[in-house]
Formats: sequence, structure tokens, C-alpha cells
Amino acid sequence: MKRNRPNEKTEPWTHYWKNATKDSSGCIPGAPASVADLFQEIWANFFKTLPRGARLLDLGTGGGAVLREAQARRQDIHLTGVDFAKVLPDLGEKVAMFPNTCLEKLPFEDGSFDVITSQFAIEYASFSQAMSEIKRVLTPGGRFFFLCHNADSIIVRDNIKRLAAIRDLLASSGLLNGAIQVVKQKKTLLPKKQKYLAQLFRTVQSKHPEQPLINEIAERIAGLMTEAGGLQKLLLLRRDVEMEGRRITALKVSALRLSQLQNFCSQLSSPNRSVQHSTVFVPGTKIPLAWSVKSERSQENVL
Repeated sequence: MKRNRPNEKTEPWTHYWKNATKDSSGCIPGAPASVADLFQEIWANFFKTLPRGARLLDLGTGGGAVLREAQARRQDIHLTGVDFAKVLPDLGEKVAMFPNTCLEKLPFEDGSFDVITSQFAIEYASFSQAMSEIKRVLTPGGRFFFLCHNADSIIVRDNIKRLAAIRDLLASSGLLNGAIQVVKQKKTLLPKKQKYLAQLFRTVQSKHPEQPLINEIAERIAGLMTEAGGLQKLLLLRRDVEMEGRRITALKVSALRLSQLQNFCSQLSSPNRSVQHSTVFVPGTKIPLAWSVKSERSQENVL
């Protein structure tokens, strides 16, 4: 089975999912429990509506959050996940996982699935190609349900602020590269160099006073500089921060504005299937959290 393998999209997400914990919040660092509970509730309610034995494909499955929820709610559903990351979790022999796979060219026969899902993933794909593939592998009466990034959401807003801090940390004259150069010169303990690094820290902290990432990175740098193998560990830390920056940049570009969402829904519509969208809000507020996109079937197309 030949696949269309991703390239530039692969590295940051492979890096992330390789190191992520099972309950990682992904695009929502520090997300309150109420947000995680809301997503669980949304998916639980959706899975209740599916027919017995449905074949479900999760696009951009990442850490498998949607598939894990499906496993917990419906033992009878046949589950498959695809992602352009090279490393995906093992969810057991009953879940088929396809890593390193583009959403624009799915390795499945026409009409292979009754249900297609996606949580913060489909919007990263090339629309026209991905929409064609969704319609191709979905049965004529099949359904889909997606949660997508809203360009005006708190997720995007907070990540953009974090990205600004990351860029300053990674600057040639920033704290990370400053620490690496001091360790390379083997001048870690010199008061002059310590004063230099302290100034770099104060500079970036003053630009991003509300970003906990600055203190987190500074604390890790301080610990690594005097450890054995500190230089290599600092280089790995810089790599981690670079990968996060690339992921957030992709998020910023891919998050959907209303006009883009409407185009997205239009491409998924057909004479026998309408597509509805709505805003998901942070619980108890009117703050946008995500877009919800779902298909509405005619009576003739009930599974």
C-alpha cells in the first residue's frame, strides 16, 4: 500500500508526540480541567449516536485523544487513526494506526468508513485535497464530526503570545544561545558571564512578564549549565523550544476564520449531506474555544 508521505509537517509533530504524556493537552498548555472535561463530553455525546459496529477514522489522531475516548465509550466501534507524525501511541491491537501519512492522500479504499472524526488536525491539511479524500473514503451515508481551531479562540491567542516569547528565547542574542555560548567557552562560573546571562533573562522577562515559559526555561538552563554533558542537554533544550515554535507557527497559519470555515463546510457539502458549524465556548463564558463542524444526513442516508 503506497502512501503519500509528509515532509516539513512531520518533524515538529513527531518530536512532540514522541515525548508527550498520555494526557498531554497538546495545543492547550495549562488548559483548565473544565476544557478537557468539555471535550470529553462533546465526544461522548457524539459517540452515543453512532450505530453499532461503525467503522471510524480519526484524522490527525496525534496522541489518540479521540480514539481513547471512543474506546472508553464504545467497545463495538472499529477504530483507525492516521497522522503525519512518524510516532503514534499504541492503543492496542484493536486500533489500526497509520503514522507518517498525509491527510491529503489516505491509504484506504473508497467508502471504507462510516464515520470520520478530527480534533484540531484537519485544518492543517490542504483543504481541497483533504476534503476530496474525506468524501472518497466515507460511505455515502457516512457522518463526520470535527473540532477545529478558531482563529479568534483563546487557544490561538495564548499560543501566539507564547510564540513571541519562544522567538525571543531563540534569538541569536537570546537567553538560550547566550547560555550555550557560555558553556562552550567553559566560562560558566565566571561572575561576568553570570551577570551577562542574568541580564539576558531580565530582558526577555520584561518583554513577556506574563509568560511562565520564560521562568521555566531559565530554571532549566540554570540546572543544566553545571551538569555533566550540560552543553548537549542545552542543545536538546533549544531543539525542544524550536520544535514548539514550529508547531505554534503552523497553528497560527492553520486556525480558521469564519470565511475560511464557511469555505471548508462548502467543500464538504453534497446534495445528500449538509454541513453545520458552530462555536464551542470556554465553559461558563462567551470566549471562543473552537469550531464544531458536523454533517447532517438526510433520512435516505441513515447508516
